[in-house]
Amino acid sequence: MGGICIKKDFMDLYEQFKRIEKMGWIKSERCGTTGIGYTFEKLLNKNEDSFQIPDYDGIEIKVNNCTSNHKIHLFNLTPDGDTLFPIKRIINTLGYPDKDYPMYKVFNVSIKSAPATILGYKKLKLIVNWKEKKIDLIVFDNYGKSINIETSWSFESLEKALYLKLQKLAIVDAYSMRNKDTLYYHYSDITFYKLRSFNNFIKLIDKGIIEITFKIGIYKKGEKFGKIHDRGTDFSINKKDILLLFKKV
Repeated sequence: MGGICIKKDFMDLYEQFKRIEKMGWIKSERCGTTGIGYTFEKLLNKNEDSFQIPDYDGIEIKVNNCTSNHKIHLFNLTPDGDTLFPIKRIINTLGYPDKDYPMYKVFNVSIKSAPATILGYKKLKLIVNWKEKKIDLIVFDNYGKSINIETSWSFESLEKALYLKLQKLAIVDAYSMRNKDTLYYHYSDITFYKLRSFNNFIKLIDKGIIEITFKIGIYKKGEKFGKIHDRGTDFSINKKDILLLFKKV
């Protein structure tokens, strides 16, 4: 296990991990990339949920596939506003045609403080507005003219989400193996962390180390066909940068 000691509040999860580690290769409980985390949660006798609270006794668990270079998902937070309205505004302003059903718009884009280009003509970037205490999403056209889409996250809402979800973190490293059509995982290591500070989190957004990913699609079957399917607005960081946001326990 990473780190030099195990604090009392992490001990129970550590003991659960050691039990799972000794099981060796374990058959995935689900197909696809989410199987690695879902299977580990099942082994903890934990039901899957989408709540913005920690996974296990105040500890958020992230399972990292050692055979790939996934980012560490931190939390989801929709831009400030009334429920679905900010998402509809983003789709109407920035959305582009879905590849299967081009009559409907989608928006699947990762954005940092450095400008990112979508569709070859709009540039998007995040700006930390220290004066008004918020993160603004700024859009520029090819002529450098800004387009006001009134999309932002207040420091207040970000701080609440961060401290509710991520004061304590455990990253579980796992290897995957496929035997014919069956996927297996071996959970090999666990490292515990504690959050540094909210101000540090904002600085990492300002430096482009933490990014925001919109995952706005459409339902492609059933009663909701063609309607917006918002799969979350994701704040994430590369695993190699994790010690900039957390300190190892």
